[in-house]
Amino acid sequence: MFRRFTIFRADLRLAALLIGVTLSTLDASALNLALPSLAAHFHSDAAGVQWAASLYLIGSALAFLPLSGLAGRFGTVRVYRVSLLTFSAISLLLGLSPNLGWLFTLRFLQGIAGAGVIGLVPGLAAATFPERKGWALGMVAGSVAAGTLTGPPVGGFLVDLLGWRSIFYLNLPLGMVALALSGRLGELRGVGLKEGLRRAARAPRFLLALLATVLFFAQSFGTNVLWPFYLEAGGMTPGRVGLVLLVPPLMLLFLGPWAGKLSDRKGFTLVSWAGSAVMALASCLQGITGSVALGLGGIGLGRALFQAANNAAVLSLAPEETDSVASGLLSIARVVGQALGSLMAGVLWGSLEHRGSGHAFLISNLVLAGLAVVSGALIMGRRLQAQPAPTKEP
Repeated sequence: MFRRFTIFRADLRLAALLIGVTLSTLDASALNLALPSLAAHFHSDAAGVQWAASLYLIGSALAFLPLSGLAGRFGTVRVYRVSLLTFSAISLLLGLSPNLGWLFTLRFLQGIAGAGVIGLVPGLAAATFPERKGWALGMVAGSVAAGTLTGPPVGGFLVDLLGWRSIFYLNLPLGMVALALSGRLGELRGVGLKEGLRRAARAPRFLLALLATVLFFAQSFGTNVLWPFYLEAGGMTPGRVGLVLLVPPLMLLFLGPWAGKLSDRKGFTLVSWAGSAVMALASCLQGITGSVALGLGGIGLGRALFQAANNAAVLSLAPEETDSVASGLLSIARVVGQALGSLMAGVLWGSLEHRGSGHAFLISNLVLAGLAVVSGALIMGRRLQAQPAPTKEP
């Protein structure tokens, strides 16, 4: 009886985190379906209304570190709960927006609140389930994939049925449920932003893990950019491309928790290295053969193996009392990698496509595979660094 109660309580604590991270990813992906309706309602165009998405991302990027510093000083759970409440309240105001200026301002502020949700979830998951970090972070990765996958169909359905304002109103019940369940989360230790950054800068193994994260997301998002260009150059319609590209996030959704449990048993270093190796091999094979199917399956598996294990490694290697800052730095590494990968893939394809889509696809994939190889080398290089104190990595 006690065991069942404990498991149920743990599930509720995990639900508080999974609903929070799904809330932020669902909001972002669902809003894309509402942009045409926003343009029509406010008599604008695509270039104008896209700021509803961009300002959210800018607000989040600017807030990751300051909020992680506040979390270390005032309590991570408190900052997470305030961020959930603020995110939900701003959603209500967004649904009442009278003009684009009001909407854009609120989206920027919501991005700041969103940074306090998605930026702190990895650290909170690791702190709440210290003996099952990989599993908990695998569940988080799966929830990110779930939010990204369900956002477009949910957004399209809501816009058709209830109009664009319903996209924002959807956040209210989700945010309130996550808030109600979040009272018993594990707390992160923190010494404030300045001291946390100073300690992090003196931890080479932690920095190597962060850099591996940047390169992983650069490879991952660079590949996401390549696939539509290559497939549409081969005659595939955008609608079919969208369906094809569901494969990697679906694999992450279903394999992420399994890969996280595997990393708890086998070690974060081994599993994250295996993920980078699989991604490098898949990129090379799809570039050489021109078979996107090889890339979809291999890169989907590699992402599932890498993501939870590497996130757990980053948080385990964080210096003492820098857990909240480490969670913020992990989010920044993700954003930097996404931006770098998109830029690299766009530049590579644009400069090579005049020689044929096959050639551009080959060279671009070889370059992106190189990023995965370097990421794997950095993961193994952590073992060569001197350890001033025992680490928390299994």
